[in-house]
Amino acid sequence: MLQKLHAEEKVIVADSPGHSAKFGSYTTMDLKNNKVVDLQLVQSNEVGGSYHMELEGLKRSLELLKERGVTLDCIVTDRHLQIQKFLRESSITQFFDVWHIEKGISKQLEKAAKKKDCEKLRGWVKSIRNHIYWTAATSTTGPERVAKWTSILNHVQDIHSHDDPLFPKCLHPLRIAQYQWMAAGTPAFHKLETILSTKRILKAVAKLSPHHQT
Repeated sequence: MLQKLHAEEKVIVADSPGHSAKFGSYTTMDLKNNKVVDLQLVQSNEVGGSYHMELEGLKRSLELLKERGVTLDCIVTDRHLQIQKFLRESSITQFFDVWHIEKGISKQLEKAAKKKDCEKLRGWVKSIRNHIYWTAATSTTGPERVAKWTSILNHVQDIHSHDDPLFPKCLHPLRIAQYQWMAAGTPAFHKLETILSTKRILKAVAKLSPHHQT
């Protein structure tokens, strides 16, 4: 498998970490062929605690790929802070796994929908979940991803033209099924805006993986 990857010009890999308090596994997959490239097992006492196991697993996998002459195009991971720092300092292009980000946002929305005057959010959770996957799959740059993602805040108000030239209007038909449209200034919309447009979320959206997910 590594010999085959060595022959390719650019390889896209994804991580799949899993761990307990004492042991951690770190699996690297080739996304083009959907095959496992490497599996590293790390003990927490090797690295000073379970939090550090994921980073160590990544380092070992990348070192193996380097030794075998594999040229990486990018890597798809979750938002583990140590890994972000390491990849940034190593000048390796990193994208974020969409599923992890969508899962976190969906949980926040479902929780918010249980609050007084925010019940209308419940009807939008599925659409917003689909929107983040669509945003990742149809965009080629970080700014384009952010423009498409934030357009949902207009869309839920039945506004389908946007100020951002990177995504000036929604792509759905002019006439769409009636939704429970929201209004700016209401508790429900304020909560939605707060969840979807934090600096942390926008930064993550800019790096959503356009490739297969982990």
